[in-house]
Amino acid sequence: MNRQFSLYLDLIRFIAAIFVFMSHVPGFSGGWLWQLGGFGHEAVVIFFVLSGFVISYVVYEKKESALKYTSNRLARIYSVVVPALLLTVFLYYIGQEINPDAFGSLNERLKDPVWTFISAIFFINQSWMATPVFSNLPYWSLGYEVLYYVFFGMLIYVNGSKKFIFLSIVCLLMGPSILLYLPVWFAGVMCFKFLNFYKISFRFSVFLYLFSLLGMASISINTIQSEINDYMYAAIGSGFYDMLLEPAEKYASDYVLAIFVTLHIFSSYHLIKNSCFFDVNKTLGLIIREVSSHTFALYLFHLPMLYFVSAVFPYKYYPFVNLVGSWFVVPLVIFWISSYTENKKQRYQMFFESVLAKYKFFKISY
Repeated sequence: MNRQFSLYLDLIRFIAAIFVFMSHVPGFSGGWLWQLGGFGHEAVVIFFVLSGFVISYVVYEKKESALKYTSNRLARIYSVVVPALLLTVFLYYIGQEINPDAFGSLNERLKDPVWTFISAIFFINQSWMATPVFSNLPYWSLGYEVLYYVFFGMLIYVNGSKKFIFLSIVCLLMGPSILLYLPVWFAGVMCFKFLNFYKISFRFSVFLYLFSLLGMASISINTIQSEINDYMYAAIGSGFYDMLLEPAEKYASDYVLAIFVTLHIFSSYHLIKNSCFFDVNKTLGLIIREVSSHTFALYLFHLPMLYFVSAVFPYKYYPFVNLVGSWFVVPLVIFWISSYTENKKQRYQMFFESVLAKYKFFKISY
């Protein structure tokens, strides 16, 4: 993977995280700049496709062993998840004491706090039954993505009849909603596998690139999404949809979006390969690397902080402080925290690798 393409993927990832952030902030700041929101769910679909693509890269091109694959995934996830969960619980209960009205329906949806924390730390918070993680509502996607990591790891590193058994267990753990989005994640895998299978011209790569942008923009329009999802609902019937958790109800339009995202990644690779497109200088490249290194933290920390800011400084009474806190202080604090969490994941990696190295299975290489 060349430098320019890698930077471009980092930029997409950062933009997607910004979309998620902007989709939530107006709800806590009097609706200010609401026009910039509304694309949070679509950004998560982009994350899923990118995740499948990047995981395929480390497995197929970097040839990670089972040990490296597992320790790297655990380090990547838990370096942010552990502090995010602790901060979420802390801000949730402190905020409740200050202003319980700021948390609205969260109190009604919250299940047993102990089970909520356990389900979150083991990423089964979306397995068959949705378990909102206090005020950290974006956490739902980790209940999908981490199980995809497990599924793919079993698919690659387990051999013989054990593979079928373990994959069946993982699918059973997923439940219908998570399983339904597995093709979205695997779209990224297939994109990587076919990246160099076809050689396309510069003109065709430009066409695919523009077509993918148009497609992603079009499918993000609510009316178009509704038409697609309503059609599928009428064709399949309510019985199937009754089994699905709330985020998965948009699966039909999300499948279409995943196709366009896959085309975008594919065309971007060939466009960069065949031209000087996105040939950024060293300084800009370092900036993109730096900001993108905070995307996971931005995604996972921002909503608990926004709830807390809204509890302490409600927009109705403190509009200026609320706006500054929501739009500027929250992301700045997240970037600061991230320098001690996500950017220190090497320590987690060393820990998990030392623990897992004792087991025979993790000596398997791809």
